Amino acid sequence: MPATTDSRTYDKLLSEYNGTHPIKILAEGDSWFAYPRSFFMFGKDANIIDHLADHSNLFIYNSSSNGDEAVAMASGAQKLSLLKRLAHNEFDYLFFSGGGNDIVGRYDFDFFLKKKEGDMLWLDCIKQERVAMKLDQIKRSYEIICEIVKEYSLNKNIKIVTHTYDYVTPKGTGFELFDIIPMGDSWVYPYLIEKNIIEISDQKNIINHLLVKFKNCLNEVAEKYEYLKVVDTQGLLNDSQWRNEIHPDSEGFGIIANKIYEEGIVQN
Repeated sequence: MPATTDSRTYDKLLSEYNGTHPIKILAEGDSWFAYPRSFFMFGKDANIIDHLADHSNLFIYNSSSNGDEAVAMASGAQKLSLLKRLAHNEFDYLFFSGGGNDIVGRYDFDFFLKKKEGDMLWLDCIKQERVAMKLDQIKRSYEIICEIVKEYSLNKNIKIVTHTYDYVTPKGTGFELFDIIPMGDSWVYPYLIEKNIIEISDQKNIINHLLVKFKNCLNEVAEKYEYLKVVDTQGLLNDSQWRNEIHPDSEGFGIIANKIYEEGIVQN
């Protein structure tokens, strides 16, 4: 079984692995690593880890959770759990997915927006000082993750691979049970409408601007830590390859996963 969740021990799962000499990966992250299939245990691959698990040479221990933020994963109980896994099990890679919820999460995105009035341009609708504060938090969180890996990993040659998400088109589609039954609002669209940011071009420009700043933030961290690989996944998908507002569909996640595999493992 190439990929799993946290429900069984590392040794037990490794003993069940069918291949030989697997590349051992610890996956820690948010919904891009953990988003559920349409029918939970059934249906198409629904996240990056699902797709990576199709590679028979990979053994993936997946401890990711929907909604996790990079800042939270680098502190408190989540940080402790991460360092324990790294210290007790010999992984070749840490695959990390974090920062998306810190930027476009339901409890953060609104924090960055100003109400559009008069002749304001889309750039005028962003509270840049608050964005800078959040990006500094994310940058420090990634640096903490890098330091944890360096200090506590049983495998001192472990590498970290992360990604930059992709540009999303704000719309009203949130999580849908079985891809049919709406279970709540979408993540960013309601806040844009609330702030009178109505034009689709303005909405997309704001989202893209924030995600590019996030990508630049990660690249700054990678310049400091040579064992961190940032795979640029922005600009890969078209509007038809999204399951809802901020999660690609199976095809979209497959495209993202393929680039992570090629640049994060094959070329790394």
